[in-house]
Amino acid sequence: MNSILDNKAFTGAKIILFDLGNLQKNEKLCIIVDQQTSKLGKFFEQLCYEKGISSKTFLLTDQKIHGSEPPPKVAAYMLNSDLVLGLTTFSIAHTEARKHSSKNKTRFLSLPDFSVDVLNDQSLRANFKELSQNVLELSKKFSAGKKVIITTKKGTNLSLDISGRKGNFAPGYVNNEILLGSPPDIEANIAPVENHSNGILVVDASIPIPQIGKLDEDIILEIEDGKIVSIDGNLKQKSTLQSLFNNYGPKSLVLAELGIGFNNLAKICGNMLIDEGTFGTFHCGFGSNSTIGGLNKINFHVDFIFNCNQLIIDNEIIKF
Repeated sequence: MNSILDNKAFTGAKIILFDLGNLQKNEKLCIIVDQQTSKLGKFFEQLCYEKGISSKTFLLTDQKIHGSEPPPKVAAYMLNSDLVLGLTTFSIAHTEARKHSSKNKTRFLSLPDFSVDVLNDQSLRANFKELSQNVLELSKKFSAGKKVIITTKKGTNLSLDISGRKGNFAPGYVNNEILLGSPPDIEANIAPVENHSNGILVVDASIPIPQIGKLDEDIILEIEDGKIVSIDGNLKQKSTLQSLFNNYGPKSLVLAELGIGFNNLAKICGNMLIDEGTFGTFHCGFGSNSTIGGLNKINFHVDFIFNCNQLIIDNEIIKF
């Protein structure tokens, strides 16, 4: 990398640590990386060294999918850290280790599929604090609501039961009260009642896993009683998804999350956090939701991102 890229990347790393992670000089940082992200972790190690901040890095070697639990020694260190950077290719946000650390007031920045390109991306320069008010308002509407209906011109027609579930406020930064963030993702989300979702979901933006990414062709999912019952679209991608779900079993098919993106500087590119937070997109997550207010517990979570600019909560039409 040339020096200009390094400087810009270090600026992005500073935004992550100090603006969005709220890291203080007397705090302890836990950095979790894998083989693909180990070099990136050094940006953050160097920043901590320069600021005199204590940091420890763990290398994960056997992750295969979003939602895989980290080893016990890593989970234990997370529990006693002030801030954790989950800089792994596959997200560990939807894990019991993260959930337990949050109960202990550890702040967690989930940064799956992160790269120098993301550190340089304009989406990381969004006004997170200013946009957070819109996120908060929608999360409150989710909490008060009972039913969500989503339709798109491409054919999505989906009904979700959200009665009794709490909307989640995920503005992309963390502090003493907001303990989970995934910058540059800015979103409000909720875990629908697991066996009550029905309809058609046309996915036209991205499926941010290494085998797929940004979509050139639509993927069509049919949902009955909360689970995927059919997948249609590109034959190769259809086969990839069917194999993935078959490997993880029936719980992986559960529609576990609805998320709405609010980052107005993000554009769909195939990267998980940029895509999920892109304003004008929604995403439905399948698999685990026990860490965001649901009941489905499994070491698996995959998001399907689609273009959409309105939804109905009960009888209120909400446009974005």
